[in-house]
Amino acid sequence: MATPFLFALRERMPLARITLLSREYAAELFRRNGAIDRLAEWHGGVRSRVSAGRKAAPAGGFDACFVLAPSFSAALVSLLSGARRRIGYAAAARRVLLTDPLPAAAYRVGHLSRVYVRLLERYTGREEPDLQLPAVVPDGAWKETADAAAGPGAYFALAPGATYGASKVWPHDRYAELARLVVRRTGWTAVVVGRQEERGEVSALIEAIGERSVNLAGRLSVNGLISVLRGARLVVGNDSGPVHIAAALAVPTVAVFGPTSVDWTAPRGRAVRIVKGEISCAPCFKRRCPHGAPECLVKVEARGVFDAAVSLIEEGSR
Repeated sequence: MATPFLFALRERMPLARITLLSREYAAELFRRNGAIDRLAEWHGGVRSRVSAGRKAAPAGGFDACFVLAPSFSAALVSLLSGARRRIGYAAAARRVLLTDPLPAAAYRVGHLSRVYVRLLERYTGREEPDLQLPAVVPDGAWKETADAAAGPGAYFALAPGATYGASKVWPHDRYAELARLVVRRTGWTAVVVGRQEERGEVSALIEAIGERSVNLAGRLSVNGLISVLRGARLVVGNDSGPVHIAAALAVPTVAVFGPTSVDWTAPRGRAVRIVKGEISCAPCFKRRCPHGAPECLVKVEARGVFDAAVSLIEEGSR
């Protein structure tokens, strides 16, 4: 969701030298992004982040630092990098660290891609009328990587996890039902991605799906995940990283939403469908539903997600 900001920044300032400071695990998403000149990676705590920011700074400091992350530490890094202008949202007691603070409440007004682009508008004083789609560029060997992980045949990918919390997770029995429906219609293999700690749950899901399924939970690097998603004919997942990556790769994507806001964080792409349960308390943004099983997700039936998937499959075959 940050890539439209980077594209707009490059378009507005074609001669600028643009450095992106990123967590090490997320850096792969930006490694081949033509809008940036340098990718500075950090891992660990605030000290590592500050060190990376200082090392990346040119002599005399940056002319400007755009603070996309809403944390205090991100604003602190912008200050310690020597940037003369520091533009960000004034959440988490950060106002004193920023030269150009935007109202904290505005951070959740509009899609997050637009929220980021407003930082550029504050800096230039010019409105950006066009919001480009997010884009992730896989490496040149993505197909070989995908074939080695998922097999050489046609497949679709499921992303049933969510680091945000249990309230974002569509029930796994629905994922299994959906996968069987897609396999029956297309003959494609179901490939399930996830973190290492989700491997046990994914194993149970694989068993419920049946023969035409592959468990890749905990087996992929970020580059491997990008490659597998790029090779998929279809991706279905919760509101989480994989659906955003898939959409940015222009892969047909269905995202299942529950407690989070479609208006704020829906994946944006050329072929995206959103399915959500209509319920008065959503979006609540809670990591765990106080009522037990999140009804906003329980109300989403496998058949409804399947219909959304079929519409994308048929659209792509025309």
